Amino acid sequence: MKYSAYVLMGLLITSGVFAAKAAYGQEGWYAGEGTEKGLLVKYRISHYDYKAGEQFDATIWFGEQDDKKNWITDVIIEEEGRVVTSKMTLSALNLSPVGFDVSEDFKPYRAAIKGSLGWLGEYASKIEPKSLSGNKAWGIVGAIGGGGIIVSPTGAETIQTAGQSWDTSIIGFHYALDSKIWVKDGFPLPIKAKVYTIASSQPLPVQFEFVLLETRISETPPVPPEGEVILPIPPLSKPTTSGDFGVDLYWQPVTIEPGKPTTIGVVIFDKQQNVINDAQYDLLITDANGKVVADIKKFTTSEGQGTHEVTFESAGRTHVKVTYLGSLSGVEHKITQEAEFDLIVIPEFPLGIAAVMAAMVAMMIVMTRFKKISIPKL
Repeated sequence: MKYSAYVLMGLLITSGVFAAKAAYGQEGWYAGEGTEKGLLVKYRISHYDYKAGEQFDATIWFGEQDDKKNWITDVIIEEEGRVVTSKMTLSALNLSPVGFDVSEDFKPYRAAIKGSLGWLGEYASKIEPKSLSGNKAWGIVGAIGGGGIIVSPTGAETIQTAGQSWDTSIIGFHYALDSKIWVKDGFPLPIKAKVYTIASSQPLPVQFEFVLLETRISETPPVPPEGEVILPIPPLSKPTTSGDFGVDLYWQPVTIEPGKPTTIGVVIFDKQQNVINDAQYDLLITDANGKVVADIKKFTTSEGQGTHEVTFESAGRTHVKVTYLGSLSGVEHKITQEAEFDLIVIPEFPLGIAAVMAAMVAMMIVMTRFKKISIPKL
């Protein structure tokens, strides 16, 4: 009898162990499943809150773990010739970035990574893994008319990326359009995603989008590539945050040098490529040190364009933000729509680069004849 009691107690303890394993992520998928030291992943990412969806590449290498089993990763960001490196700590529970010990240059990328690659980890963690099949809800996103928009498995698909074929499950939700995140069972991060914002404007802008470009195991962290200065050529064209409008940015002279006046031209147009006359906007320009070069409020265009003369004191990457203050059909209140640009102020202009730039400017002038308007008379 005593022996039987011990056997029964052993069975109860064993069953409790298995139950605990299930509770801590042994069943179902969660963000971080299958992570191992030396894993390297490279993604192309865009996020609505980062330069209205500007793309950048992020390489993440999983190194050591801290005393809480969080992963210490090396991150390399590549964007238009710019290279930013950083350490980033990812949670052992769902690979969400934790801690704030990162450089100012890296913070915007960290936020974009957390809001895209880390988004699904808010629903499926090591403590609460979720099934990749069936239609059981993972959770809700947003609240419309007192109800929630359900996030759940929506199907399966074989996709090709990162040089291989992936049998994936699709996790998503529907709000006007289908938002989808492709997940591979056993792989710690989603393979691909395209998720739309929950907004009243149509068409819905993309909240975030990413795709896996490369994955492998590496015993050592990757070596950052050499950064290179890629000089932008006017005009630059960007959609506003909702995609309902667009902004063209011109500047003259094409090569911006410190201490010399530069004329900035702004043209705002709608989705049909029609220039908006008498458009009102704010213009904020900051230099490479974050110093405000120009902060112009409620400027109104004349004959479809606005012009501003500025002088940069130092060389480096400068940031231009145009905020359109306008109206949208079907929306009663005034709206604000932003478009952001990066320009380069250079201290010197070597002869070889000058020749290349001259040829590109000549080509740009020819191409611009076919644009919505001619080059503004700056």
